[in-house]
Amino acid sequence: MKLTFIIFALQLAVGGLAGRLFIPAFRKMKTGKFEIYIGDRFRQDGSEPRGGGALMYLCFVTACFAAAAAEGFGADAIRAAAFTAIFAAVLTAVGLMEDYDRDVRGGIGMKSRYRVTIKLLLCGGYTALMGLFGYRCDMVLLPFRWGYLDLGWAYIPLNALLMTVIITAAEICDCQKGIHETGIDGLCPMTMFVSFLGLFAAFGDGSREIVKVISLCAAGSCAGYLIWGAKPSKLFLGQSGGLFLGSMMCGILMLSGLHGAVLLAMAVPFIELAAHLLQRAVFKKNKKLLFKGATLHEHFRNIGWSEYRITAVYAAAQALFCAGAAAYSIYEARLVIN
Repeated sequence: MKLTFIIFALQLAVGGLAGRLFIPAFRKMKTGKFEIYIGDRFRQDGSEPRGGGALMYLCFVTACFAAAAAEGFGADAIRAAAFTAIFAAVLTAVGLMEDYDRDVRGGIGMKSRYRVTIKLLLCGGYTALMGLFGYRCDMVLLPFRWGYLDLGWAYIPLNALLMTVIITAAEICDCQKGIHETGIDGLCPMTMFVSFLGLFAAFGDGSREIVKVISLCAAGSCAGYLIWGAKPSKLFLGQSGGLFLGSMMCGILMLSGLHGAVLLAMAVPFIELAAHLLQRAVFKKNKKLLFKGATLHEHFRNIGWSEYRITAVYAAAQALFCAGAAAYSIYEARLVIN
């Protein structure tokens, strides 16, 4: 418990300091002007840059080093955490390139099919690499005491596909196609903060210590970012932030092997993704909009909900699903007939 508070305090400090450094630097790339002053903290003026993933990744890595030093993890745990950090770094870098293209060059980022292909390849490579070191994630726990489903070698493409969906859901929960005008400041990181914190609590039986640490560090990264990313945001999450958050959830999936718990922890982003796909399908068929916005949260905003209300509702809903994730973890640990 004491370590938990220390890690959170460290990440809040790193997030606060890094924001002071990153925001002026990123804003200079966007506007061409360098100012240490970050602007009115309670008002936006259009100069706010993307790139929140870089801040969150720095918070995460700092906390992981601190936790490893404090807990004295073994070689296997350190290796697993390092591979996960590298996987997150590559995805975050891809997102930062898209953020740079949008902010500096005025582009629209890479085409959707290229982005999906990159995510599939990276997720497949990460899954295969982790499998070489014992984190195969090829057994899926079924409900109602049905035991386990062995995926065999098909676990690599199937898990890669699931991870790609997880990452895409995190991106959609932030905004549609990286267009931050369709998003709500702090909505995705707040929702994912609840998800990671719920998983940290769900794995509290001590059998998955490295998963607990990564869940805690990921939650703390969200908290460190929200110092600057809560409404009104001074640093937008961007594609880098969505990819980072999705990669963290993928890492937890690989290290825990509990697909059901991770799916429940991603329930709200999955609902966002399903609503977005339904909206596109209905419009393509009938040329009519099902919702009043490209995403479900944009629909709520357009029908009069305040952004604070939407964020609170999403966080509360995700907390309920995380209770289900905790129950699933208890079920795996105590109720399955071996």
